[in-house]
Amino acid sequence: MLKTGSLFMFLAIMALSLAGCASAPKTDPTAFTETALAATSEDKVGGLEKGSPAEQEAIERFKKFNSDFSAANITNSTKTVYAPDVYFRDPFKEIHGEVEFEKYLLRGSSAVAQFNMDWKDVAVSGDNYYFRWIMSVKLKRDDKKAPPSLTTGISHVRFNHDGLVVFHQDYFDGAAFLYEKIPVLGGEIRFVKNRL
Repeated sequence: MLKTGSLFMFLAIMALSLAGCASAPKTDPTAFTETALAATSEDKVGGLEKGSPAEQEAIERFKKFNSDFSAANITNSTKTVYAPDVYFRDPFKEIHGEVEFEKYLLRGSSAVAQFNMDWKDVAVSGDNYYFRWIMSVKLKRDDKKAPPSLTTGISHVRFNHDGLVVFHQDYFDGAAFLYEKIPVLGGEIRFVKNRL
């Protein structure tokens, strides 16, 4: 049986969800990705020769950069990995431009106490690279005794002819990774997910 406070939260979440479903979305959720993919196609940005040393270097540079979430790495290396006009998207943000992307990473890194990326494999299809990974993160606000949060995901990446990233979209469960850890709200989200 739900307590009164929990019932109120559950009803509020459901009302907001239903209100969102009843109205048209403000923007097309695929528009950013479609625009970015059109702007970063191989015929527009050049791409890399498959199997070349330059391709392998770009892949390793991407993995190395994204394995270190420290402010020093972000500040010193973003411009050597990402193109000035990079398109980036994850479950939380859509960004066009390296300057805004670097600011976004720096804001995120300031909340992180521990970070690790376990790279599983890379698949290539045309000018698209798909990096499969497991990310381990412990935030500064987390209980010191609690284990790090784990999430699996895929990064869809495109490189230009210089080996710089021009497109980067991360796919992972943002709700499980972040929202479910918020006091009160997290419990309600888990409750709703378990009821589905």
